[in-house]
Amino acid sequence: MSALSAEELDRKYNVRPFVDPEPTKIDVNPLVLTAIDLSLFKEGDEHLNERKSLAKVLESSVTTYGFFNLVNFGIPKERIEHIRAISQSLLTIPYEEKLKYLASAATKEEEKPKSIGAERGQGFKPKGYWSIKNGIRDSIDFYNVRDTYHDSFLETPEAHPELLQVHLKEVADYYNHLHRVVLPKLLRLFDLIFKIPEGTLLKRYFHKSGTNEDTSGSHGRLMLYRPYENQQEFEQTDKMFLRGHSDISALTFITSQPILALQIMDVYTGAWRYVAHRDDSLIVNIGDALEFISGGHFKACLHRVVEPPADQRGFNRLVVIYFCNPSDNSEMDPELLDSPALRRLGYTREDKLKQWEKIQFHDWNTTKGELLGRTAAGERNLLQYHGRYIERWHRFSELAN
Repeated sequence: MSALSAEELDRKYNVRPFVDPEPTKIDVNPLVLTAIDLSLFKEGDEHLNERKSLAKVLESSVTTYGFFNLVNFGIPKERIEHIRAISQSLLTIPYEEKLKYLASAATKEEEKPKSIGAERGQGFKPKGYWSIKNGIRDSIDFYNVRDTYHDSFLETPEAHPELLQVHLKEVADYYNHLHRVVLPKLLRLFDLIFKIPEGTLLKRYFHKSGTNEDTSGSHGRLMLYRPYENQQEFEQTDKMFLRGHSDISALTFITSQPILALQIMDVYTGAWRYVAHRDDSLIVNIGDALEFISGGHFKACLHRVVEPPADQRGFNRLVVIYFCNPSDNSEMDPELLDSPALRRLGYTREDKLKQWEKIQFHDWNTTKGELLGRTAAGERNLLQYHGRYIERWHRFSELAN
């Protein structure tokens, strides 16, 4: 543990508020996501109809775009802004210091077989880890923290850089709130969409979620996108910081910020669209795991990070992310749900899921994890494993032709 106090370390690393650019004045026709107000979620049988109404609003998003905004989720803005301030300083320490706390190898090409890689390991993924396109390396730094809900996470502060050591509980509390408080509420709304008893998803797919016995490997990420110093190099990536992909997770929680760079592929047109910023909100998206658990009713849509509008270029973009997974051994299909809503829609092995093999989350996590960062940016990835597409580019093949 560092001998310096939090105040002394904050001065040493110049911890200061992260400054976002002004909202763009350019009309890029961003997609305005549906906002789910979690303060409207009320406990008790007497509020069941109110929860059902909230679930109905949520269903329209998770079954189409697979993205929604979450507001009034129980974490003050000041706490999130302080975590962003810490993240800014942590992610801009010298490269040589980052090498002491690498999540894995310094580049994807150096990864050992079967490694979970810097994408999911605890520690730094340094700038230049990925080859984006045409030999151009990425311009992204991030730091992962894993299993924050385990007691042991706070017992080993020396595993982290000294700045993070003194703020470890603050960071863990943020992620643990999402995992232990927000996640169960969203899962209960999903139960209502499936027309099954509340608590079913949590019990059958998120066994001992948020406890010392949680095997999900859920992890947080402090992530900084830096503008490319060489514009000609950036042009060769097709102006992409991160290629189109879907997430492995069940749900991903992302802090929304004014700089527009996140795009999703419009489910109705197949066109890429910026996602609009909403103050004091999280952007939440469905990952592969929940798409598979729902039999494909929920959509893990393709998304990417690209150059922002002209009046927002040249700024750093900082996001705080949480990848929330189901239990490692949970089965990735809807049979355990016994959902009348999914049966009515044909999401069964006898109907739409005939090609699906029985798999558990760890099967998918391992298989797709080994492929992360290994395919060319923008490639229409139609690889299939276990009867499932690694990414869902096939949904848009007819629209694109």
